[in-house]
Amino acid sequence: MTEENLEWVRESYRLVNEGGFAAIADRIDPDFEMDSPQGIEASQAHDKAGLELFFKKMDEIWEVMRFDPKEMIEVDAARIIVVVHTSGHARGSGIEIDQDLTHLWTLRGGKAIRLVTYSTKREALEAAGSSD
Repeated sequence: MTEENLEWVRESYRLVNEGGFAAIADRIDPDFEMDSPQGIEASQAHDKAGLELFFKKMDEIWEVMRFDPKEMIEVDAARIIVVVHTSGHARGSGIEIDQDLTHLWTLRGGKAIRLVTYSTKREALEAAGSSD
C-alpha cells in the first residue's frame, strides 16, 4: 500500500500545480483536516470545503504558486512526510516566495484525511514518531 501512497502524493502535487483545488477535489476526504501554522499562509481547514476556501484565498493572493516535492519518507502504511519546495510570486506586488516546508500527509482509502505543515523535516519526523 505504501508505494501506492507515494504515487498518490507525487500525482497530487502534480495535479495541484496544474489545476489547483479542482484538480485534487476527488482525492480529498469530506472530513479532511489541515493544520498549516507555517509557510505562505498560516491556516487551518476542518473539512473539504475549508480546504477549497484555502485554495480560493491562495489564488487571490498568488499569481503563480508551485509545490515541488524534493524528498518523500514513508512513515507507515498511512503517513508520508514530504519535503516540499514552495515557489511563486504574488499578484500585483510580484513578491517572490522560495522556501522549503515539510508536509505530513495521512491517507486512507485513496483519499487525504489530514495534512500538517512543519518548518523542517526534523519537526515532521518527531511529530510522526519516526527517527529516519
